[in-house]
Amino acid sequence: MSIEPSMAPIHPQQRPSLNPLFWLAVCYCVGITVQSLFDIPLWPAVVSTLVLTAAALGFRYHQSAAFLLMAVFFALGIACSQFEKASISVDRIRSLYDSGHSISGDPVEIEGTVESSPEPAPDGYFITLDVDHIIESAVGQTASGRVRIFVPFPSDEARQDLAELQLRHGSRVRVACRLEREDRYLNPGVYSRKLLLDRQQIDATANLKSPLLIEKLSDGSRYSPIGLVSELRVALIERIRSTFTAQTAGVMIASTLGNKYFLDKLTADVFREGGTFHVLVISGLHITLIGGFILFIVRIFTRHRWIQAIIAISLLWLYGIAVGGEPPVIRACVMFTILMIGYAEYRSASLLNALGACALALLAWRPSDLFDPSFQLTFASVAAIICIGLPLVIKLKAIGTWMPTVEQPFPPNVPNWLRRFCETVYWRDAAWEIERGRQIWSAEIFKSPFVKRLDDFGLRRAAIFVFEGVIVSAAVQLCLLPLLVYYFHRFPFVSIPLNLWVGIVLGAESISALIAAILSMVSNTFAFPFVVITEACNWLIVSVPSWLGNVVRFSTRIPIYSGNMKAVYFVYFIPLVVAGFLIARWDPFSLTIRNVWETRSVSGTVALIAIFGGLIFFHPLSAPVADGKLHVDFLDVGQGDASLITFPNGKTMLIDAGGRPDYRKSYDDEERFEPDVPRIGEAVVSEFLWEKGISHIDMIVATHADADHIQGLSDIVRNFGVGFAYLGRIDDDPELKPLLREIERSGVPRAMILAGDVLNIGDVQVNVLNPNGEVARSANNDSVVLRVVFGGTPILFTGDIEKGAEESLVDSDLELKSDIVKVPHHGSRSSSTELFVDAVHPIIAIISVGRRSLFGHPHKEVVERWKAVGANVITTGERGTVSIASDGTNLDVSAFVR
Repeated sequence: MSIEPSMAPIHPQQRPSLNPLFWLAVCYCVGITVQSLFDIPLWPAVVSTLVLTAAALGFRYHQSAAFLLMAVFFALGIACSQFEKASISVDRIRSLYDSGHSISGDPVEIEGTVESSPEPAPDGYFITLDVDHIIESAVGQTASGRVRIFVPFPSDEARQDLAELQLRHGSRVRVACRLEREDRYLNPGVYSRKLLLDRQQIDATANLKSPLLIEKLSDGSRYSPIGLVSELRVALIERIRSTFTAQTAGVMIASTLGNKYFLDKLTADVFREGGTFHVLVISGLHITLIGGFILFIVRIFTRHRWIQAIIAISLLWLYGIAVGGEPPVIRACVMFTILMIGYAEYRSASLLNALGACALALLAWRPSDLFDPSFQLTFASVAAIICIGLPLVIKLKAIGTWMPTVEQPFPPNVPNWLRRFCETVYWRDAAWEIERGRQIWSAEIFKSPFVKRLDDFGLRRAAIFVFEGVIVSAAVQLCLLPLLVYYFHRFPFVSIPLNLWVGIVLGAESISALIAAILSMVSNTFAFPFVVITEACNWLIVSVPSWLGNVVRFSTRIPIYSGNMKAVYFVYFIPLVVAGFLIARWDPFSLTIRNVWETRSVSGTVALIAIFGGLIFFHPLSAPVADGKLHVDFLDVGQGDASLITFPNGKTMLIDAGGRPDYRKSYDDEERFEPDVPRIGEAVVSEFLWEKGISHIDMIVATHADADHIQGLSDIVRNFGVGFAYLGRIDDDPELKPLLREIERSGVPRAMILAGDVLNIGDVQVNVLNPNGEVARSANNDSVVLRVVFGGTPILFTGDIEKGAEESLVDSDLELKSDIVKVPHHGSRSSSTELFVDAVHPIIAIISVGRRSLFGHPHKEVVERWKAVGANVITTGERGTVSIASDGTNLDVSAFVR
């Protein structure tokens, strides 16, 4: 990018008096935040707003008017936030399920209107329905809300059944389904699924077994603009899929058409680790580029600004709706619309003021978006560019391009190294020769000796683009640091150069792909060269970051602080705001001598940014402090196991980490498409550990090779420092191979543990009871069984052992009596035999199982058997994380759901 320096006082728009909408937006946001903290009733907020408005009007010519107006917007933020909550109708789908009127997972019939053409996915289609009626237990009632339905295609016959329905925008349908609206994994740190749905403006979801459960009641309009655009989008998706390889098609469909279902996990992870995943999500960057391109084309045909604006805005909104109308896209369209109105009115408004106007417009619509991570990331990025990146680039360019003028007769008053560097990047001898030729006087200017080298090699424009791109990207990354760590637990080291690389190559790939898709409709021969170019560009986009990732680990995972220390994520922004003011006030051409306080303020600001940034990135105070107690957390990982032991000396051991078995997977098919779906180890177990401030696990234990136990351990080894890995009997089970590869790649030492082994960790003794020396007929019976003893508190971890292993343990001379037991095999009737239950005789029996087990776990007779010996049976699916703390004598038991 290249930005012309202004001859006027540099960046005058940063003066607060010229940015009223920005400051009003800040006050409005503070009001929303206060409302979220204190839940102020609606009517006091409304009355306060009216009184303050009247006062502001009455004193509009007084100096206090500005402060009164800011108070008005503060109160308005409180009122609007409360009004948003109160405006959710009682017949809204989300209200029906959140209030308990309807039960998530129970069968219902819903009627409504299809919002757009069915969205294609690898194994089916997604349909978004605007619901107006619901029937439950033969009782119907009016309803409202949006429901997302997945229709799978297990066969060609099912695909044909859906095609025959000919669903399009406006089609009215009745669907028999089981609506789901619930949080699937109840653990600290795990993102609420209900909150995620609300931010996507989806009330509930459903998975159908067959398209035959959909009945079309009436057809939609064939000629509505939204319907035509959505049908064109679906056709383009299919065209791209048929033209390019699966990986390239997935990237193109995600980055240009907003459909991420065809993005494979391996490719998505490469983008995430490099900090460039945002280019695959339709967001402000895409909307700005597309809007600018549309405006460029329209300006060729008309010079009337209002006509240009209306056409550009209309086409952009059609595109935004066509790609799914997700909140980030709508926000970007609103921002572009506001800027285009200013353009049409010939208003050269301050960018900071325009940002404030956009924030007010968006948050007036949905105040709760203030707490949406995508909203925060968008506005933090734009604010970083406006307040830090662009002003800095403008001033550095002014330094590098200085030549004597009436307004600036003296050279910049900056250190020589800075002036030389800026001249090397920006100075053009040709521009100076033209300017000197216009004057009646003659002069010579001595510039950096390296100036001519860039011109000699023709690299001037490239150097300017890279330099300004690095400055702006660095400013954005600096401002996003606390948000990236808090929400995503990562900060990629090389995101600045990778963003430039991916942005350039992806732009070329998108253009080539569009040409190839169009030409393929005429002739595959004509399209072939562009297909090759597109595939080559995609290879470069994926391979270069992947290669860098193998050479150096350029992304690290970072835990977060808890309690009062969370304030550091907010405090970090204070010196950043000060830095923005200092940059705005900096005049490199000022002839006044800078005093000591100015120098100290700059040094102090930089030091504070470094200190708070270091606290966030290196997290020296995040890890929990050893308190001399034994702590065990049994996590809710659905149908699976994951248990974290924190020993009295602070050492940690993770036994299994859950997983999601893929019953369709064939290990002979290495090319099978793996969708970009978060795994349990990443989205549940890792999130739980990061929430606790943990970045290092001393020991992991893989009990056996079932995916619902060990699949997540691969993510743990990848995301955390692991001291040692203990495995049971190692065999050729394909489920174990990913974990072994990750252990080898990370250099984690490992060992096999068998019955009779003992681990002494401080004052705690860990006895290995299983597997023994013989290979069991069932792999479950080879599960590692541990009995952890601290003082007078024994805890038994049983993996998935079944009847055979239980009988062997009972027949042995080993001590099984335990205060707490992790019930074998998720409460299956194949385990928990009467003799074993009597031998263990626990106070508390914890069953690790989801609320809706595919296998019907826990079986009723098993639960009754444990209760019969006096055990308090707790299931993780109902209570979430179950936490045990013991001082060796007393037990303290708590659960995430109280």
